[in-house]
Amino acid sequence: MKTKTLQMTSGLLMVIFWLATITLNAQIYFDGLYSEGEGGAGWDADGSGPEPYGNGHGNVYYYTASRDYVDPAFSSGAHMLDNMTGFPLFEQALTDNGFTAAQVTLKIALADLGEDRMGIDWFTIGDMNYSNFYPLRCTFELDGQSLVVAMGNYAVYISGLNHKEFESCYLKVNNSSGFSPEPVKNVAAALLDDLANAELKFNMQVNYAADLFGNGRSGSYYDVNCTFTKGLPVFPIQGLYADNEGTVAWNADGTGPEPPGDGHGNLLYYSASVDYDGINPDPDACLAHGLEGSDGFQNTLLQLQYRGLNVSDLKLKMGLCSLGPDVEGEDWGWENGLQWLNEYNNKITVEIDGEPILEVLLDTNKMVFIKPYDLIWTTETSIGKVYDISENASQDAQYVAQSFLKDLGSHYLMIDVSNLQYAGDFSDNNGRSGAYYELVAGEITGIHETATFIPEGTVSGIWTADDSPYYVDGNLTIENGNTLTIEPGTRLAFRGPYHIKIEGAVNATGTIEEPIKFTRSNPNLMWDGFDADAVSVENDSSVFDHCIFEYGYGYGDGPYNSGGIFALRDYDKLAVKNAVFRYNVAEIVTTYYPGGGAVALWNCSPLFMNCVFHDNTADFGGAFMAYEDSDPVISNCLFFNNNSNEEAGALLYHTNSDGLLLNCTFVNNFAGDAGGAIECYNHSSPSIINTVFWGDSAAVKGNEINLVVFSHPDFYNCDIYGGKDGIGGSSLVGDFENCIDEDPLFLEMGEYPYQIDFGSPCINAGNADTLGIFLPEYDLAGEIRISGSSIDMGAYEWNETVSVNEITNEMNGFRTYPNPFVTSTTFEFVLEESAPVTIEVYNILGEKVDVIEQSTLPKGKHTIQWSPDNLTIGVYFVLLQAGHTIQTQKILKQ
Repeated sequence: MKTKTLQMTSGLLMVIFWLATITLNAQIYFDGLYSEGEGGAGWDADGSGPEPYGNGHGNVYYYTASRDYVDPAFSSGAHMLDNMTGFPLFEQALTDNGFTAAQVTLKIALADLGEDRMGIDWFTIGDMNYSNFYPLRCTFELDGQSLVVAMGNYAVYISGLNHKEFESCYLKVNNSSGFSPEPVKNVAAALLDDLANAELKFNMQVNYAADLFGNGRSGSYYDVNCTFTKGLPVFPIQGLYADNEGTVAWNADGTGPEPPGDGHGNLLYYSASVDYDGINPDPDACLAHGLEGSDGFQNTLLQLQYRGLNVSDLKLKMGLCSLGPDVEGEDWGWENGLQWLNEYNNKITVEIDGEPILEVLLDTNKMVFIKPYDLIWTTETSIGKVYDISENASQDAQYVAQSFLKDLGSHYLMIDVSNLQYAGDFSDNNGRSGAYYELVAGEITGIHETATFIPEGTVSGIWTADDSPYYVDGNLTIENGNTLTIEPGTRLAFRGPYHIKIEGAVNATGTIEEPIKFTRSNPNLMWDGFDADAVSVENDSSVFDHCIFEYGYGYGDGPYNSGGIFALRDYDKLAVKNAVFRYNVAEIVTTYYPGGGAVALWNCSPLFMNCVFHDNTADFGGAFMAYEDSDPVISNCLFFNNNSNEEAGALLYHTNSDGLLLNCTFVNNFAGDAGGAIECYNHSSPSIINTVFWGDSAAVKGNEINLVVFSHPDFYNCDIYGGKDGIGGSSLVGDFENCIDEDPLFLEMGEYPYQIDFGSPCINAGNADTLGIFLPEYDLAGEIRISGSSIDMGAYEWNETVSVNEITNEMNGFRTYPNPFVTSTTFEFVLEESAPVTIEVYNILGEKVDVIEQSTLPKGKHTIQWSPDNLTIGVYFVLLQAGHTIQTQKILKQ
């Protein structure tokens, strides 16, 4: 028999305290004796049983678990004792629901030594052995019913002469009582309330009880005594001015490397660790170094000692951060009589012995001025995911990085500083003037928080609101044949100049109540939007519905310097509906001039419907550029407060670009040269219908519209400030029918800016023949798109009483069968009350091809057969209007 007794001497006590500082105020105790059918087990496996072959090292078995795993006749590994401390709600809930402490039992699932590599998975230091078992899953049951589950990355098995002990990492505790009786659910909720955001770790002493044989296993049973302690993994840090450590903050006059930045009062605009830009030239200058006394970072401490390094050799550096927009109430302010501020874009690098090994971006660092007279601040950062950057470091440094990440496991990282203190004035010859601060006391903390960090790579599948926000930490690609689906209510925050390249498809469909948001993670950043180039037509169409797109920036080379959100080439299969585009920019000059602050198209003909574009900026086409053979459909959209440095304040048609501009509103856009609202350049001749141009301006010509180089757009039923005089540049050659120059009577700014008011000349002044597939059912304010004798001009329909949330459900169950059809098809619908009904059919060009029904029908179910003559094979759209309700369906004639 091979016996393995993992022993520990009393001298290990010093190591235990070195590994972790135990908080005695919140602990739960368990006991499990072999003689009482409980305990633990450790064994090697020859592969003939349920476990694959596994043979440990030295006197350490390869597998471990609680006894119930090995002997199914026994139900647990340990039971809880009645001397818990620091869990008052849990303790009271047990009593209130008729349970005793002993009814809480513990199971530990199968764990093993993994790859069992010396110096990585296990260490021998002096006469002690430290072995990692992976992964860790502890199930707490109450009266045989599931209570909670605690999961983590590892437990370290510490063995030496006469003693054996496990010390786990911190375990995230999840409620597992969903299918348990109500009293058990009550107790589980109380335990989680006691924990709040904290977690549990255990220290488990084990003693040999009996031999274990059978089922391909050879090992031992153990009695166990286990203490669970409440807390979080923490790693203390300190950065003193006298040690060439800490931070430096300053205002900049712009003569140095930073743009001008001036805080206000006693708040300085820029900040970094003292090593930044050689401010402190000492080779050891940094933000802070590690201290003894960590908890939950066992592997890091072991690795450092094993490699002959000290905790103080771990050093942190911080790059440049700032107050961002420096807006009161958002970036700084007062709270409970104390001043606070946010520093943004805090990039932290961890070095070991001078080699960079880890990096984390902490978007926000909230600082509170707790002792103004002593110039002392406290700080707390947002969370970040730590990335390994040790690829080019020494092997020892790489092992330290891996051990730190092993300790963090699935935790994210944040930094808390309890004492950041003024240390002296600062100024230099680079236009900086400010102060030094020393980090007297702080700590790195590992924390679980609902978020998903996405590194550079390929993506597909489903992104859910439950896992939101998604923090994007690199360029992403949706590969050909794949689709990324984004659920309503999901938020994507990009943490740098990163883009998503579409080679497959995106389905991002939000709702009015739960839109999908694409944004930046902090005010010091912009992101690079979506790129697509010649996507295979075999892929599904990309759909974005009820989305918000903000803070995109055209970072790309060549043509991808345009379109802060969408930079698309040779790509038609895109539909964007009910979206908001705001604060997007295209301003980098490459071989191409930057155009389309939000959207830039090259030989593309997508659909944009019911969208709002405001406060976007570009050199050309402040919000939107359609370039070189692009024919987009832009329907029922609002453009306001967009700006171009040169031409086309909102929308530019450039080089053989036509398309349809239908029922849009342009107001208060500005161009630094020509075309305050739009410009048509170089043989670009879109059809512009039912659109309002009012209050736009250009510095040189064409306050509303500018025409250049054989561009001949057609205007039908538009309201244009100045009429034909509002159109500059080339002579107007295209159609100009039923257009007016009358104040549209916009309402005050509000939730739906630039709605038209009662008495507006735009009411019922649109072209009624445009009712078809390119108009939405409802306008931007949720009003039925046609209310009255005809459609209104602009992006809003004036309606005194009816909105999308107030519509009587006069019709439901509209369906068409068969579909596709050859000679005839049937329309079926139900009216809940008598109503005037119109059924019309349109082709893909939006042209009406048939009127099937136009009468008042009674309440009830109706079926109408349609057998069209002389109708070519293809796609058609059926529009059914009953009273105030409109529904459409796509049909296919074969």
